[in-house]
Amino acid sequence: MTHYRIWHLCRVSKRLWKAKIQLGENFAVCYTRQIGHDAEFRNTGLERSEALKKDLKWFSEQGHTIPEPSALDTKYASYLEELSEKDQQAFFCHFYNMYFGQSAGGRLTGKKIADKILNKKELEFYKWEGTLSELLQNVRTKLNQVASNWTREEKNRCLEETVTSFAYSVDRLRKIFT
Repeated sequence: MTHYRIWHLCRVSKRLWKAKIQLGENFAVCYTRQIGHDAEFRNTGLERSEALKKDLKWFSEQGHTIPEPSALDTKYASYLEELSEKDQQAFFCHFYNMYFGQSAGGRLTGKKIADKILNKKELEFYKWEGTLSELLQNVRTKLNQVASNWTREEKNRCLEETVTSFAYSVDRLRKIFT
């Protein structure tokens, strides 16, 4: 993986994480109203926006230009914004996959990147305040609480969106690694 691909990954992720964090706030408000109790999805400790800002700044300080998001990345961010307003169950799927996928697979990816091309510098994106497993469990508990109030049809809608969520992820990874 080249430095350019890592900068691109950071830039792409920044746009998507920014969209997901903003949408996550909408998600929390929507579900708090819907289920009648606190379903707080803000400030979970899993947010990556600030970490990405630090990484992008570090890359810039190394003399590298940060590329703009691609058309695909912009399309995905727009798609998420649309889902957050029109299809909460489908958005829930992307929210879950992004947070849990980036944290689980991200640790291994981050270590490999640091070892191979960053002289073992660990990017901020792959650091969390607190114990990652505890942060993930706290969010998982809240997400399960929300989904427990869904009808079978709503649960199926969330599951159906997994194909689209994974397709966007695969397309982004393909772009990064080719």
